[in-house]
Amino acid sequence: MIAAADSPVTTCPRCGSPLAGGSVQGLCALCLGGLPLETDTLMGVTGKLETLPPPTIGELAEFFPQLEMLGYLGRGGMGVVYQARQRSLDRLVALKLLAPERAGDPAFARRFAREARSLAALNHPHIVAVYDSGEAGGYFYLLMEYVDGQNLRETLRKRRMGPAEALDLIGPVCDALERAHRRGIIHRDIKPENLLIDRTGVVKIADFGISRMLGETVEEHAAGGAAPLHAPTLAVGTPAYAAPEQLAAAPLDPRADLYSLGVVLCEMLTCMRPDQVPLDKMRRQMPAKVYELIARSVKVAPDARFATAAELRRSVNQAREALEREPRRKKLWVAGIAVVAAMAALAGIAAKAGSGKNGPAPAPKPVPAQAPMTLLVMPAAEPTGEKEPESREAALQAFDENFTALLETRRALAIEPPADAAELSALKQKARWLETRGHELRAWLEKHPQEQKP
Repeated sequence: MIAAADSPVTTCPRCGSPLAGGSVQGLCALCLGGLPLETDTLMGVTGKLETLPPPTIGELAEFFPQLEMLGYLGRGGMGVVYQARQRSLDRLVALKLLAPERAGDPAFARRFAREARSLAALNHPHIVAVYDSGEAGGYFYLLMEYVDGQNLRETLRKRRMGPAEALDLIGPVCDALERAHRRGIIHRDIKPENLLIDRTGVVKIADFGISRMLGETVEEHAAGGAAPLHAPTLAVGTPAYAAPEQLAAAPLDPRADLYSLGVVLCEMLTCMRPDQVPLDKMRRQMPAKVYELIARSVKVAPDARFATAAELRRSVNQAREALEREPRRKKLWVAGIAVVAAMAALAGIAAKAGSGKNGPAPAPKPVPAQAPMTLLVMPAAEPTGEKEPESREAALQAFDENFTALLETRRALAIEPPADAAELSALKQKARWLETRGHELRAWLEKHPQEQKP
């Protein structure tokens, strides 16, 4: 039996959760609540920091004659970024301006110069390269590689990723972190905004070391002046992705970055972070190996996490290989059922199969507004050996995700097919008949829109 509620059900384009009402557009409440509105925070400092208006391209041209300023790219809590062309090498670059309020501060200037030299030495294909640094026009600046693409946050605003896609992206990030950690550099602010993906799909980590540059010392913040370079620093980062020890302004080691990366991976797969929904409640939304590596990455105690990025990388590889070894999931025989369920929701009716093998179905009956759909889950036909069209694969994956969301929110009930072969054959025949009737009714409704109930 297939039944549908009077009101249509649409789904959140980001996480696939059902949105009741049909006319509802946009993200579900959980996804809206999960979007970061302010992504950079000076942790340990209360109140708002003053935000100065970014300088115009014309204003910057005087201070950077070696660059042809092309446009303003954006701003974050750690500075403003412009696109430019380096005249001498005729290449596109990104110019990042930092901390105008620290101009003339000798302690900051020393720390900036030290960190900039370390960043320039980080030569890795998955780290945004730093070409030059200095101070000009009252700004500390970094001249960096320009990545033509978008950051991971922009992707996650539109959709969540499948396990294979997510692991393929996270693996190179682990490699980049391992290189940096071996040089004694901790990122301190791994988050989707700092993972840039170019047009070929290559991921690069941005803003390495900038958190350290801008993390003024405790003495500086308290006294408003300079302090020894070795003094403990206030943490700059993003609380939603920061490790517990980072939130507590305790000493950090590379495992803090691995915690943040685990949070990012969880969000890639579920559109939720562990601080929004308990991780164990998301277990069903990801393969077991992937769940295990995320759960270990976000342990509260650093000693319980992966010791190094290389160890995390090995776990990522094992999880990826496990995905390849899994037998291809049997397709759910749901085409007819999905069509009829959508048709029933549109018309505000419930469709029932008739009692005879080929006989007509009884007249549909109205369904209470809150009645869930009842879906019969049938096994797929045996594979033919031919490659499935990509559109069919995508449709099946989308249905599978939405089906899971419907079950979890109690918008649908699922029943297993009977074990008896004859009964199963009869049910398949009825479902095919319903699919045909569904196409016919939908076509009729398109021609007679005035017959549809509001």
